[in-house]
Amino acid sequence: MPANKPVNLGLIGAGRIGSFHGETVSRRLVNANLVAIADPAPGAAARLGETLDVETAYTGVAELLSHPGLDAVIIATPARFHTKILVQAAEAGKAIFCEKPMALTLEDADRAIAAARAANVPLQVGFNRRWDQAFAEGRAAIDEGKIGAPQLIRSLTRDPGPFGADPDRIPLWTIFYETLIHDFDTLLWLNPGAKPVEVHAMADALIRPDAREKGFLDTAVVTIRFDNGSIAVAEANFSALYGYDIRGEVFGSGGMVTMGDVRRSSMTLFDGNGVSNDTWRRDTEHFVHGYTAQLASFVRSVRNRELTKGPTGTDARNALAIALACIASVSKKQAIPLN
Repeated sequence: MPANKPVNLGLIGAGRIGSFHGETVSRRLVNANLVAIADPAPGAAARLGETLDVETAYTGVAELLSHPGLDAVIIATPARFHTKILVQAAEAGKAIFCEKPMALTLEDADRAIAAARAANVPLQVGFNRRWDQAFAEGRAAIDEGKIGAPQLIRSLTRDPGPFGADPDRIPLWTIFYETLIHDFDTLLWLNPGAKPVEVHAMADALIRPDAREKGFLDTAVVTIRFDNGSIAVAEANFSALYGYDIRGEVFGSGGMVTMGDVRRSSMTLFDGNGVSNDTWRRDTEHFVHGYTAQLASFVRSVRNRELTKGPTGTDARNALAIALACIASVSKKQAIPLN
């Protein structure tokens, strides 16, 4: 692709995160154009297109994939549709950025990876924490040996409360498939070269105990043992009343690195009510740099026709394997070995 030619991107999915990705391409990236949007909901793509000055809107994926001059797609649909659309895009020869999770079964993950490989197109998955400055600097410190050998690793996700969603509208096992999947990728990434060998998970409905009988889960803790002897813990909760709390920590034989802060900045207010800090309340505010950086890197990969940096389909499969082991662990109330 000529260096001065913008990359033409199509967005599939005009919901909350899809709209944000569309805004990122349209407003925050250079050398990239959002040329078309697709969403099956009547009028959804057109409404977002009007906001972002994108003239072409479709209701079907096949129509968008046939858009003239399209180089790549961003898949931001509900998770259950990711694999099917990813394979369609690969078969159409388009580079692919897919939101997590890439698939809900290992078989579908393998199918997605194989489709991208057969088409020789870049496939990047949306694990945005890798692009956050604090997390990236933490991984660099680990790579440079500044904390020695990792021994204890921690990652947590506490979504901002109060929790107001309808549990009946949240798919089963969402806490593992869509929330903790970020933490699983983070733990694997912060423990480079190590492989998970055992997973033990506990989960419950502590925020909405009235939904427990239907299988709804809003709180979970996961322990992962790795083949290098290190032990990792991931935790999640859907309602942190104080804000959006994302943190990571790696304790090693020579030191420790911590990442993430619920506070919006280092500014602290001292007044008649005491001492206080403003906190993050949305992922798209907390990780705006990370979300932008990951798409900027994807655009470079599209231009080079090769994924040079970023989470791959294999990375997504590895995180999914832990999520599936968590589901088995909760169901069987026992630790689950990983091959």
